[in-house]
Amino acid sequence: MRYFNTIVVGGGPSGITCSYHLKMNNIEHLIIEKGEMLQTWKYERWDSFYLVTPNWMTNLPGLNHEIPYNNEYMSKDEILRVFECYLNFVCPNYMENTNIGRISKCEEGYLLETDQGKFMAKHIIIATGMYNNPFFPGISEKIPKNIFQMHSSDYRNPDQLKPGNVVVVGSGWSGVQIALELRKLTGRDIYLSIGSMTPLPTVYRNVNGVYWLNRLSGFKKGKAILSYHLDDFKNDNIANKLNQNLKQCQMKGVQILGRMNDVEEEILIFSDSLLKSIEDADDYLDQVKIRIEEHIAKEKVEVSSGTLDHYNNRLDLDLLNRITELDLDRNKIGNIIWCTGFKRDYSWIDLPIFNEKGLPKVEDGESISENIYFCSLGLKVDNKLKSAFGVGLFAINESAERTVQMLLDNTMK
Repeated sequence: MRYFNTIVVGGGPSGITCSYHLKMNNIEHLIIEKGEMLQTWKYERWDSFYLVTPNWMTNLPGLNHEIPYNNEYMSKDEILRVFECYLNFVCPNYMENTNIGRISKCEEGYLLETDQGKFMAKHIIIATGMYNNPFFPGISEKIPKNIFQMHSSDYRNPDQLKPGNVVVVGSGWSGVQIALELRKLTGRDIYLSIGSMTPLPTVYRNVNGVYWLNRLSGFKKGKAILSYHLDDFKNDNIANKLNQNLKQCQMKGVQILGRMNDVEEEILIFSDSLLKSIEDADDYLDQVKIRIEEHIAKEKVEVSSGTLDHYNNRLDLDLLNRITELDLDRNKIGNIIWCTGFKRDYSWIDLPIFNEKGLPKVEDGESISENIYFCSLGLKVDNKLKSAFGVGLFAINESAERTVQMLLDNTMK
């Protein structure tokens, strides 16, 4: 039996950043990672992946001087090198390839039962990310067995596909980027199925839209705001990333469909409410801009009054094909890629801190009744925005710092 003051569950960037702040406060701790350190970034990103946030929004305490302060985007390999450098810089105490079967209460604090032995800790930080298990909707089980299915977390490049055209399900960043890549590199017919959407302005007040989502989510610590300039839009790295949207899908020949509702033998059935989904998304985008303006006025954020948003994401509704059915055979569909996100699974935490949906009952990331802390769960956000939470690497340091501060506050009680 080994005892630590604090055990951090998860060896990704959040766990490593928590370790940085724990070290700065001389708190003995151990990171437990079920795979390899930085597992997700090593093995669960496609080959052409780029971050959704520009370089200046990456906040890794102690290493920020090594990260370019510009509006370009790091590739998968570039950000992995940064994270590996950060792992070496922080040099945390960690155990890899260690699966936690159960966390329960014990007299000394908490007992962690793993396949590498038992551990005890007074505090537990859960740094496994917002969502950590690939989600397949139930409808995926109705797809005929001869159709190749995969989740976006397993997608690397078009060489993985079987013969035939492709249906990509999901309107988020992953779905759009993968659909565009497949259309460009394979020339096959690509169908993108979308449901409800909570879009961001690509650029607003000359600043990347993801920055504003983080601010509306309560995150504000980081480097000084870097605005876009006209020359930025001549940079292929920046322009290509900003052009990854539904409008670009439409322009490149990706067929946009509504939500996949059902499968009847060889027929995929899609909702006929595509137009309403798009109109609702446009209304939501308008509301986001109003909320941003309110936030700028309230917080006195210093940004320019105009905007260089040359990237209009709004679709041409007259060009949409009103497809509500796809015949797998006639349309030569051979592949479905589920870009349907992830879900949280805390079934291994045997403590009374979850609601009926299995989600933590927390306040600002801290369990209400236990010394359990959920890093990166976000702050009390603007409830008028359904998508409001810390996104990308802008919020990572602030989340970790706040988590460790809650731990310190509880220690002093």
